[in-house]
Amino acid sequence: MSKKIQRYNSYTSCRLFHILERKLTYTTMKQSYIFLIFLIISFNSCFSQKKETIKIKEQYTPLKTYENDKNVKNESKKEVFSYNYKLSSKRDTIRYYNDTYDTQDKTIPVTFILSRNKQENNAITLLVDEEAKVFDSIVIRFTDQQQVVTINQNDMYFLNLSYYTELKKSIINENNMLDLVDLLDDGLGDYPYQLKYLNKITSYKKYKNLDFKILKAVIKTNRTQSDGKDMWNVTYKYNNDNTLQLVTKISTDGEFAFEKKLLSKNGTEYKYKVHNNVESKYEDNDEVTFDVNKNTYSIVQNHFQFGLVKEEISQIKRILFTQE
Repeated sequence: MSKKIQRYNSYTSCRLFHILERKLTYTTMKQSYIFLIFLIISFNSCFSQKKETIKIKEQYTPLKTYENDKNVKNESKKEVFSYNYKLSSKRDTIRYYNDTYDTQDKTIPVTFILSRNKQENNAITLLVDEEAKVFDSIVIRFTDQQQVVTINQNDMYFLNLSYYTELKKSIINENNMLDLVDLLDDGLGDYPYQLKYLNKITSYKKYKNLDFKILKAVIKTNRTQSDGKDMWNVTYKYNNDNTLQLVTKISTDGEFAFEKKLLSKNGTEYKYKVHNNVESKYEDNDEVTFDVNKNTYSIVQNHFQFGLVKEEISQIKRILFTQE
């Protein structure tokens, strides 16, 4: 096949991708699923032309295990996890590969697509695809009057003016998925579990610019052990230099579920203590350290399972971060 024909086929596929992208609607997700299949097929050609690759390796080290307060032998072994991310030039499409246990060509990727609806200027949809089918999705809407970002009509994040303006421009106008990941990095709502894969390449925008603030949030979640729902009030506190100091998530019934507390800040390196309680099934008490400019990351994890009366302590430390 001549180079001229290859360029024509590639151009045609890209045009098809953008035309189909404009056809996605929020009113009928069934139609969106059908269009998504075509988006992914035509996306393959567009994606191969210009992309960014991020490679990450992290070392997992088991530390201690306790059962009924007794130190027991830890069956886990030290190992290295490997992740690859393929980002489109606009960062509106990302492919995630966990190639820890197999080569990338044998690994099924998770594809994230941020798609606008031309008929609704203040909304955008994030589609999560695995094995050529829509696995999950969230709809993100911006309300200018209140400076609110709404997720799936359930969760409302109230932002200060500078952060709201920048986030709307970045997500709605520029389709920058990593700034959305940065907004939702604490995982406070019922969001696709795959989003945590993107936390490893988040933009850290709200940490890099101390003028950007989340003022408060209201979250609605479904109970996993019953048909009930919970309403949560999330508060954000900042110190004198506008560094995020404390995040708390408390239900309207007074249940305490989440706390993120600043332990230290050294230049662009942050260290937080993060407590997360999930319906009294388990709780995590972690220490997370990350540098927003150097892309270093480490976490000491303390995971306690109430039913088993079992506590596991481990560490994950990033040993490689490259961008190509």
